[in-house]
Amino acid sequence: MDLQMKPAYTMPELRELCKKEYYSRFQQKMHSIMLYVTRPLLSTNITPNQITIFWVLLQIVASGLLLFGVYWINVVAVLLYIFAMLLDYVDGQIARIKKIKTYKGIFLEELGIYFGNPLFFLCLGIGLYRSTHLLWYPILGGLAAIFQLYSKLAVVHADAYKDPVFRENIEKMKQKLTLRSAEKKKTDLIFFIFRRSQPFNVMFFGIILNFPEVVLIIYTALFFLDMLRKLYTQLRTLHRWDKELVSPKTEK
Repeated sequence: MDLQMKPAYTMPELRELCKKEYYSRFQQKMHSIMLYVTRPLLSTNITPNQITIFWVLLQIVASGLLLFGVYWINVVAVLLYIFAMLLDYVDGQIARIKKIKTYKGIFLEELGIYFGNPLFFLCLGIGLYRSTHLLWYPILGGLAAIFQLYSKLAVVHADAYKDPVFRENIEKMKQKLTLRSAEKKKTDLIFFIFRRSQPFNVMFFGIILNFPEVVLIIYTALFFLDMLRKLYTQLRTLHRWDKELVSPKTEK
């Protein structure tokens, strides 16, 4: 049946068509809520990749607005930015419901991670400098962008290893680096408070209540700690594996 020709899907049908493994109850609820945005788009020719391109560009525009350093423009910027983050749910839902798979889709989402997210805090720091003339704000913004990028980039890649056993172990280790998993229930509250893809987070309230300096300081610290956590976890695990290679356990 052509899904594009049938816009009148019930919500239970849509939930069943696009269900996936959720790492928290909050993520599951957000997916259910965003289905109300997804449903009317199913009767159009809009593709998941077009939505991805749109929200990536929207992130960049929102970040650019922060350069003015004006309160009401900051509010518009954070609203646009969060809306863009929410659209990240929609492109995936349309892809699953219509069973659309493309090589370009994953790459476009990666562009959003590497361009839109770091740029937001860099522009926030520059905007704060323009309104306060304090040099340490753009420095913090630059550090926030660097820490966030390196927390994504400074991750060991399985493709760098020729040995299939090594590659398999590296892939398993990479899966454990994320704080987003159904097993890590203790981190659910942290993600609920700070995660930028949920509407009412620390960043949102900080900008709305006119505490952009606090937002920049908090998220710079969080990105730094996340980068250190990933580096430490990887180096500790790799060091342990190397010791096991040098001193293998004797068979009984």
